[in-house]
Amino acid sequence: MISDKLFAQGYATDSILLKDNILRTLGYYHVFRHPLYIHEIHAFLQAEVSQTELQHTLDNMVREEHIFYAYNMYSLENSSRIFLKRLVGADMAAEKMMEARRCTALIASFPFVKAVCVSGSLSKGYADENSDIDFFIITTRQRLWICRTLLHIFKKFTFIVNRQHSFCMNYFIDESRLCLEEKNLFTATELATLVPVYNKQLHSRLLSENEDWIKGYFPNMEMGNNHFQTIGTKSIVRKPAEWLLNILWPERMNMVLMHLTDRLWRRKWKRKDYPMDDYEIAMKTKWYVSKQHPLNYQKKVLRLNNEETFRVAGLDL
Repeated sequence: MISDKLFAQGYATDSILLKDNILRTLGYYHVFRHPLYIHEIHAFLQAEVSQTELQHTLDNMVREEHIFYAYNMYSLENSSRIFLKRLVGADMAAEKMMEARRCTALIASFPFVKAVCVSGSLSKGYADENSDIDFFIITTRQRLWICRTLLHIFKKFTFIVNRQHSFCMNYFIDESRLCLEEKNLFTATELATLVPVYNKQLHSRLLSENEDWIKGYFPNMEMGNNHFQTIGTKSIVRKPAEWLLNILWPERMNMVLMHLTDRLWRRKWKRKDYPMDDYEIAMKTKWYVSKQHPLNYQKKVLRLNNEETFRVAGLDL
């Protein structure tokens, strides 16, 4: 009888923990008013569980009105608008992804670009008329800042034809440092949802290098389970350009461009009166990484995710 009671208590505790994890998972995406399908909840849940058990718990939570269900999706908000918004956003994302492929073909033709992935909201299957196309780019070893500078000179010309939002190249990493330093829920989510568009093999290496700590957050996640068709590149200029740049003291040039960019960014950051404590995270500037996130969504999302209100349904953000 005692063992039965202990078993019942343990089961109740596990059930409460699972419900709490579900609320936290939905809460993370509630920041963006983004409902989730069951396979997405399962993938991003911070607790190991079978889909059958998850489905049973979700059904109970819907019945108890702790969460809400419509169009095969779950949300903390009881509003048809939020569900319809995602359905419409999915159709627009399909169109934007075709544009992203065309943009990737251009990006991949530049010197020292080794891999290109789509990130941001588009990588999560959502877009609207104001959505940027965000790119995560892997570069040749010790050529990151040369590569980034050339691409951002090109981006200046996209303003002329109002295409700047199609080329938001805000995260670059060096192929020799694929394991990221920032190991948190936000970074794990962004890495796990990257969509490889050019060089899927290097994208697979990126996931492999970070898999251990990502799985610590998402134990149910199937890493690299992405069947998006990647592209090749037929640039006839890239190889000659790389040869020329490789004879012009490239390592020294790389560091000069890094320090110059850092000085410019720090000046802008101070001019806008942003907290300098946030600079190193939002505008990471090292020889092996360039991150340009002036709005610092990482800090905002992680702060909201840690608030006690994420523990209860019907939270108001």
